[in-house]
Amino acid sequence: MTKRHLLSLLLIILFQNQVFSQIKISGQIKNEKNNPVEFIEIQLQNKDSIIFKSELTNAEGKFILETEKGEYSLLVRQLGVIYHKQKINVNQDTYIGIINITEKEQQLQEVVITSKKKLIEKKVDRLVFNVENSISASGGDAIDALKLTPRVKVQNEQISMIGKSGMLVMIDDRIIQLSGDDLINYLKTLKSDDIKSIEVITNPPAKYNAEGNSGILNIKLKKAKNDAWNASVRTLYQQASYPTGALGTGYNLQKNKISLTTNFTYSDGSNAPFESSVINYPNITWKEENKRRDFSKSLSGRIGLDYKISQKISTGFLFNIVKSNPKINDNINSLILNSNTNVLDSLIKTKANNIRERLSNSLNYHLIYQIDSIGKKLTFDFDYFDYNLDSKRLFETNSFLNDNTYIPNSFTSANNIGIQKINNYSFNLDMEHPTKWINLNYGLKTSFIKTDNEFDFYNLSSGISIFDPTQSNHFNYKENTQSIYFSAQKEISKKWDSKIGLRIENTRIEGYSVTLSQLSKSNYTKLFPTAYISYNPNENNSFSINYGRRISRPNYNLLNPFKWISSPYSYSEGNPFLQPAFAQNIEIEYTYKDNLITSFYFSNLEDGFEQVTIVNPITNITQITPKNFLINKMFGVNQTIILEPFKFLKTNFYTDIYYSSTKSTIPVTLNYLKGWNGEFSISNDFILNKNKTFLFNVSYSYTTKGVDNLDRNSQFSQLDASLKLSLLNKKLIMSLYANDILSSSRVTYTSFSNDIKTSYRNYYDNRYFRFSVAYNFGKKFSTNENSNKNEDEYNRVDK
Repeated sequence: MTKRHLLSLLLIILFQNQVFSQIKISGQIKNEKNNPVEFIEIQLQNKDSIIFKSELTNAEGKFILETEKGEYSLLVRQLGVIYHKQKINVNQDTYIGIINITEKEQQLQEVVITSKKKLIEKKVDRLVFNVENSISASGGDAIDALKLTPRVKVQNEQISMIGKSGMLVMIDDRIIQLSGDDLINYLKTLKSDDIKSIEVITNPPAKYNAEGNSGILNIKLKKAKNDAWNASVRTLYQQASYPTGALGTGYNLQKNKISLTTNFTYSDGSNAPFESSVINYPNITWKEENKRRDFSKSLSGRIGLDYKISQKISTGFLFNIVKSNPKINDNINSLILNSNTNVLDSLIKTKANNIRERLSNSLNYHLIYQIDSIGKKLTFDFDYFDYNLDSKRLFETNSFLNDNTYIPNSFTSANNIGIQKINNYSFNLDMEHPTKWINLNYGLKTSFIKTDNEFDFYNLSSGISIFDPTQSNHFNYKENTQSIYFSAQKEISKKWDSKIGLRIENTRIEGYSVTLSQLSKSNYTKLFPTAYISYNPNENNSFSINYGRRISRPNYNLLNPFKWISSPYSYSEGNPFLQPAFAQNIEIEYTYKDNLITSFYFSNLEDGFEQVTIVNPITNITQITPKNFLINKMFGVNQTIILEPFKFLKTNFYTDIYYSSTKSTIPVTLNYLKGWNGEFSISNDFILNKNKTFLFNVSYSYTTKGVDNLDRNSQFSQLDASLKLSLLNKKLIMSLYANDILSSSRVTYTSFSNDIKTSYRNYYDNRYFRFSVAYNFGKKFSTNENSNKNEDEYNRVDK
């Protein structure tokens, strides 16, 4: 985005600010002695009895409220007591005059009742789960809250959105540049009691990146309590085949204009995954088993600081760091059998040590300008992401006859060394612009990505380390994306709401293989329209339909030509020439109260990519590499039912039934595969005491056999249970959790490559129990008695 375009947008914003100027409502409050009353709250209430504006009187008892033309109710209140209420109709700047109140004696007979938020709210472009209203979510972390969130599945330390192939996680509208274990560890540092709500955005609007045929989870944190600090310490012990432990601490502070938040977590442990596969060659059957030992050691930290420059301008930063040292010990046995007699012909044994060092840093700097009181807001964000991965895999292989006799000269050994560096920085300017007739949102973003990937292969078979340039590579990748977006939301009536948007993204890509002196470039500009419409006939029922187009760009690992050699007969590598995939999605959804969510969906994916297993029947070598080859159509329905049959029991049930049809554009795979799939889950929360401090949960999930693109999968199930106890006025929280109690989460995938059938059955040591303890404490600073008189009432406003 050029400086001229940026300047033009700023001028437009300033012009709009002048055109849609605010009307001022002013007045003065005096008591029965005709003295000005300071620090009394003046509120504006709209036709729906929603308080959307609040100000305090100054030392002279005067106040000024800014709003647009319309009919309102003006309230004068303090400490829950309403002293005055009157209706006003304003078309221009209005002076109310002097309002006299009797502070100690007079109380208004009319009481304004503010209802509690619903547990689940349906907005035109998203579903909102109000975590602060959920008893079951209290006392845990963000993972515990996500387990209760509609349309979200948390299983075996993995998060997914029902009916979606992928998902992004945001904290307060800012993307978390983490994935896998790093993301899970980060979310565990967030206390569920600090979460206000979780927004489930199945079809993201134009404001968000068009990246990924996926949804977005936007975790909204609570505002820090004024003039207070709080801290927490926590510990965790987990036992699978081997133990894992974790320690964590957090500290939050809000004093005057400064808000500070910090969190640190350290974990260390291991588990024992088991991987197996069977390859049916024409003349032999290749059975492979890998009894792994995975070690994980990580340190993650977060520090955020916000400063309120003035009533309208605030700024701050958020810094995250994750340092981990995962290690994998492979113990692979490959049995080569005669296909006709199933008699062992020979045996290959491979031992390998995989050592990785990962370090990621992300920094967000933001500046927020609250232009007026009705929601006009300009936000500037600068994001920087840095990722460094050092990989080393040392392996050795020996071959034996069926009587376990060593085959001479069969010893092979090598050392793979890889380095990957990623730098990503972006600038985003966003304007929220509500007007009397329509709510506008527009902005621009530019991002720059640079990766440096280097892989060296050293042959150790002779006992001497010999560099092999034919199996080494050095690859650089650059990506520059410029985006501009616009959306408009219009409340057609009290029952109908609509929203449309358009995002335009221009992407320039450059890939250069230093080793091969090979340069590849591409440049494309794409449009990503979105549209939403909702109908709410009453407060209990809601209908909506939405449409969106998305793009899925390959992640950096898939683009990295790093050749990960497992053995002389198996290796995997990235593909630097992968192209993005595009998808179109349509959803129809019905919501009833807090109890029922029904969604029908359809998606069409073109030029999709995934890892392809290419089996060579001549050399018996298996290559795993990503390719663009998928055309997929999918339609289905998912159902969420939330019931409370008894005061002590709450039940969440969800099911997802869908039909998948996939075509391939490459000859090595199946040409076509279609079929039905089903996922079912039920979770029961039992309240075991009157104080609701002792909770028990048991959940069960079942997945039918079905198809996954061009693979077939078997059925599998999982049973989990947990206990949670809160003590010392909920400051001390202890929980016990058992995952995959029956060790039944074992699935078999079957695929074909060059007409050769391959079956995979892996189990990642999912059966474990976990015991955790957390203690929370804090204190409120001593402040002027009048400084926070309206805090409780002000916090009831939906800000």
